[in-house]
Amino acid sequence: MRAKATTANARGNLRIVHAKASSSTTASTTTRESERGKTIHLIRHGRTEMNEYLRENHWADPDFRDPMMIDTRLTREGEAQAFALQAITRALEPKPEIIVSSPLRRALRTAELAFGEAKSDVPRVVCALARERVFHGSDIGRVRSVLAEEHPEWCFKELGEDDAPWWYVPAGCEDPHATAVLEPVEVFERRMEEFRAWIDARPEKTIAVVAHWGVCFSLTGVEFENCELKTLTDKDLVVGNGDFKKYDVFLQDNVQGRVGRFLVSLRNRLSSLF
Repeated sequence: MRAKATTANARGNLRIVHAKASSSTTASTTTRESERGKTIHLIRHGRTEMNEYLRENHWADPDFRDPMMIDTRLTREGEAQAFALQAITRALEPKPEIIVSSPLRRALRTAELAFGEAKSDVPRVVCALARERVFHGSDIGRVRSVLAEEHPEWCFKELGEDDAPWWYVPAGCEDPHATAVLEPVEVFERRMEEFRAWIDARPEKTIAVVAHWGVCFSLTGVEFENCELKTLTDKDLVVGNGDFKKYDVFLQDNVQGRVGRFLVSLRNRLSSLF
């Protein structure tokens, strides 16, 4: 079955993309699915307040200022995108045996809207390993005790202690709830390896995962649009499929980084003239 969903990319350009829900109606197809291992329905969250900010303020510009939108929310557009995904999630084959979400609010809310009301026969689990790489304040989350109160239908056991930070916190950080330091790519990809192992260890054969741009890019090499869904096998998910070096070069405090940021700034200023 082929269904449509409205999506928006990181720059805010709206377009229509298609997500495919594969069919396994015959015994031979079921056998092939079994031989392939797990099926992963991978989804990026809907459009957020931070996505809107980045539309007008490029993250690689020398003058960029992080607005520190802690645990950024979905916009009204983002909520509509997530709700529209129900047309796809209802038709998914094979159907998810478990729904897994990052603990960041934008992913949780997307999962709730995309999959509708919680059902007792489809567990909903929050996994901190699926969180976004920390780029900005929007990637800083809130502790388990707060999240569990807001989302009682989810299992938060994977987050650990009630009031402990589960996002990346650099050594010596005085306030982990208000300090955003770029998570080193090697630290992030080590976490992605742990996430892959976590998926492998799950007993379910079909897993829906609602995560983030960085997670999807690392595991697939594809830059997912907001609310884009792809149905993959576990063999398709390989840490390092996406190379972060082409992005991180702009953030380095060296000649290459400064030149890169200057070129981004120049391009943005020229584009504003036309």
